[in-house]
Amino acid sequence: MECRDVREMADSFLGEELLTETNHEILRHLDTCPVCRADLAGRRALREGVQRAFHRAPELGASPEFIARLRNKLQDTAHQGSARRGVRFPGWWALAATVLLAVALGLAYRGRDRITATGALARVAVGDHRYCALQFRLAEKPISLEEAAQRYGAAYRVLEHLPADDVMTAIGPAHVLERHACVYEGRRFAHIVFTYRGERVSLLVTAVDGSVTPALPGETLPHLTSPSRIDGMSVVSFRASRQMIFFAGDVVQNDLLMLAEAVGEPLYRGLAATESAGARRRSRTSAVEDLYALDLGIGSSSVSVHVFRAR
Repeated sequence: MECRDVREMADSFLGEELLTETNHEILRHLDTCPVCRADLAGRRALREGVQRAFHRAPELGASPEFIARLRNKLQDTAHQGSARRGVRFPGWWALAATVLLAVALGLAYRGRDRITATGALARVAVGDHRYCALQFRLAEKPISLEEAAQRYGAAYRVLEHLPADDVMTAIGPAHVLERHACVYEGRRFAHIVFTYRGERVSLLVTAVDGSVTPALPGETLPHLTSPSRIDGMSVVSFRASRQMIFFAGDVVQNDLLMLAEAVGEPLYRGLAATESAGARRRSRTSAVEDLYALDLGIGSSSVSVHVFRAR
């Protein structure tokens, strides 16, 4: 089983909806793949977090008046049906339907805000594509990915070699013209410019605000950001652990989606591996609370003794 298969079935796996044999295949894959283990842990945390948030946030639920009206309506419908069939409709079905509808309304409200934020970020990505890859009119001069990695984080270094300079999609080749880091409207991107289908197309990677929030189901797979073009450009996106990845260009949406699918898997794995390594380094660093250096004079030598106090 491949990583893509696991991500596609991850939510069904967590919901215990798969066959036993399929569960075993996923478990065998997880034993050897830290990237998928981290992704699954994030999805599990998201499910639990949404449940907790919903219970703790009354504004996400339906109002008591709405629930009362819905319960009465369901009970009336049930009584009408039972009168025709000569059976009584169990009252708990009405309550269950009410709860399910309230949960759906709350999640829809929560998802709407997230979609709006992604759309706003996509417009910035399109602007970067237009004014950097096409018109070369950025206010701030781009810098190399290596310089960006030294200043802002190791994720930029991943983009120095991923994706490859030459990519073959299902409908034809794409070739990398340039790699750099740039800023548009205050948002910093790792920017890779392709020539693809006779046009310049941009791959733009940016850190996600509040990046500890796990990706929603489906966000880790390339998908159309909007069913229609954004500011005249097709846009495809997907989430990595702490980054949002956009593809933007004046090409057919499905063509752009094929490019994203061709480079998405190795790019996702590369970014996730970098984040995993960074998390391990942060964990080792945080295990030490204090460092004391004591200079002891021994003869003519000075000896430094470092004392670590673990948390």
